[in-house]
Amino acid sequence: MMTESVVAPHFTGASNFDIANSVFIASTNTTLTSALPQISDASRLSPKPSLFIPPLPSDESEAEWEVYARLLLPRKRGYPLWDPKPREGGLLPEEYRQSGVQIGDVGILNDSGGFDYLFNVCLPPSHPVNAGRVPPNFEQLRGIVVRDTAGDAEKYRPGDYVPSDASHIHKTKITYRAGEQAILGVHKDFGAGVSFKSSATKGAFLILPEGASSIDHQQHTLFYQYAARCARSWYTYVNGPSLARGVHNGSLYLVTGCDKARAWGVASFIGAQPDKVALEFVPREPDRAGGPLEYWFSTCTSALSSSNADNVYKRQSGCVFLRGFKIAVKNPVLAPFSKIAAKPILPLQTLHPSKGGCHFYPPAIGLRIWLITG
Repeated sequence: MMTESVVAPHFTGASNFDIANSVFIASTNTTLTSALPQISDASRLSPKPSLFIPPLPSDESEAEWEVYARLLLPRKRGYPLWDPKPREGGLLPEEYRQSGVQIGDVGILNDSGGFDYLFNVCLPPSHPVNAGRVPPNFEQLRGIVVRDTAGDAEKYRPGDYVPSDASHIHKTKITYRAGEQAILGVHKDFGAGVSFKSSATKGAFLILPEGASSIDHQQHTLFYQYAARCARSWYTYVNGPSLARGVHNGSLYLVTGCDKARAWGVASFIGAQPDKVALEFVPREPDRAGGPLEYWFSTCTSALSSSNADNVYKRQSGCVFLRGFKIAVKNPVLAPFSKIAAKPILPLQTLHPSKGGCHFYPPAIGLRIWLITG
């Protein structure tokens, strides 16, 4: 199998140059052709390409999860998931619902800002999270050192937040009123909760009342080489009669790292009047005695918000940031994504189909994009 690097068709044959803070516009009135340079030695490809995010015009018709992802991507923590919790459903293995996103997962970003799990390349086909889910002729990724990871179980402390712009989104700790009893079990650093105000017209943030952990596998090249061998068969399987997902080229993701939490809150806003955005995120008593803590936005003005927690398994099963590879194939043969594959591959292609044809790449620390041919 041969690999090729993505080259914008405007610069055919060019090499050894950088472009920063630029915007490329693809016009339907112009015929574009490209000649991708052949690279015979796959090992010469770095698995950590340098990508940039060009400035994009705001679109007030975007869904809240699209605004959230677009505005938090520049923080370079990975791809931000509006819906971190694994979807409920009879086809999703219970063991996966317990653990959530793991290194080696192959899946699809869904239209509600979450991640739809398909199978895991680091585990055998007989594993509970893979049973009945892997492609034909599936072979587990071999040669990786399972423990060759870098992580931090306390990457985020209780009460930490990740704003799109810290200079315009301000967090203040809420104090208990006189005589008010603290909720048993709430971490002292989160206390009675936090309030947020913003002077900006657009913004997004993640709040972690119990903190979160982070982990990344270090053997990126092995994941890349494995994906290069398997990408075409993955698309054939996902769009074939077994799954019939009809996903477009570039829709599959291979996870190599993630940040996870048990409880979280997310919010985004766009087109807001300055100084009108106000939110309060607070704890509340469990539904039953001894039950897990819950948190919610008691106030949400000029913004959209969501909160959730793993109250069933009480684990850090919610993936708040996703890191890994976005996989595309050259000359796709399956109809569901042939139209997209026929278009020039430009630096503005996005993770999701755009309403206006204007797209953005995630940062290099998030989802690395590769064009794989076979």
